[in-house]
Amino acid sequence: MKSDNLKKIVLYVFTSTGAVLFLLAAFIMFKGNKSINANTVMEIIGANIVITIGLFLTQKIELRFAILEYLIDIIFMAAVIVVSGILFSWYSQISVWVPLIIVVMTYILFNLLDIVRVHKDIKDINKLLKKLGEKETNTAS
Repeated sequence: MKSDNLKKIVLYVFTSTGAVLFLLAAFIMFKGNKSINANTVMEIIGANIVITIGLFLTQKIELRFAILEYLIDIIFMAAVIVVSGILFSWYSQISVWVPLIIVVMTYILFNLLDIVRVHKDIKDINKLLKKLGEKETNTAS
C-alpha cells in the first residue's frame, strides 16, 4: 500500500471516528445518559478502520451509475456496523438503528465535504488556467 493511501486511511479513520463519537455523544446526552464506555470507543475505532479500508477498496470499483457506488458503500458500512454491534453487544444498550443512522449521517457529511472541496479545487484550477491563458496571450502579442 502506498504511503499516501496509508496517510489518507489514518486521517479518514480518525476524522470519521471523531464525527461518529460526536454524534453518538449527542444521542447519549439526548437520551439522558452521561458517558460513553472506553471499550465502546475502541470498538468504534475498530469498526471505522474496517469501514475506511473497505471504502478505499470499493473506490476502485467504477460502476455506470454513481448512485450504485453510494449504495454499495452504504450496504457495506451497514453490514460492518451490524456485525460489529453483534460482536460487541451494542444492541443490548441501543437499537440497531442508532449506529446505522449515525454511520449513514457521517457518510453523507463526508461526501458533502468532498463535493465542496472538489468544487473549490475546480474553481482554483480554472483561475490558474485563466491566468496561464492570459500570460500566453500577452507573450504571444
